[in-house]
Amino acid sequence: MTAGGGPGRPTVVVGTAGHIDHGKTTLLRALTGIDADRLPEERARGMTIDVGFAHLDLEDGSSLDFVDVPGHDRLLGNMLVGAGEIDAVLLVVAADDGPRAQTLEHLELLDALGLSHGLVAITKTDAVAADRVAEVRAAVAALLARTSLAGAPIVEVSSISGA
Repeated sequence: MTAGGGPGRPTVVVGTAGHIDHGKTTLLRALTGIDADRLPEERARGMTIDVGFAHLDLEDGSSLDFVDVPGHDRLLGNMLVGAGEIDAVLLVVAADDGPRAQTLEHLELLDALGLSHGLVAITKTDAVAADRVAEVRAAVAALLARTSLAGAPIVEVSSISGA
């Protein structure tokens, strides 16, 4: 954890990770009210190209600083730059798609960095049946089991419904 937040309260830097179009930036926008896609090209294409940032002050005086990274395979270097200084990870996996290529690549990089603090958000849960969400949850848990993020909490969310 890094210094910051309120007096004597920590600021935790949380990096996003996951496949393109799984909702990393949309989830951050729902959590913080901040659009981490700041470049006009990103907003026009609906795709994160460069590292973006969002911030959330919590009721206890601590803060979360989010580093939003690209999920496209050609932007893996940008993801790695963003992941270099994070304390924890928010791995995002879409319920309709499940773990994909960049999910695995990002997870391997996070494991290589030794990151053991994290949370998995299964997004787009409003777009699929409950049994599909359960399938994705099981697949994610199996992937995490062989990494430094083994046992990380998995939550099911929807940026559309607010769940």
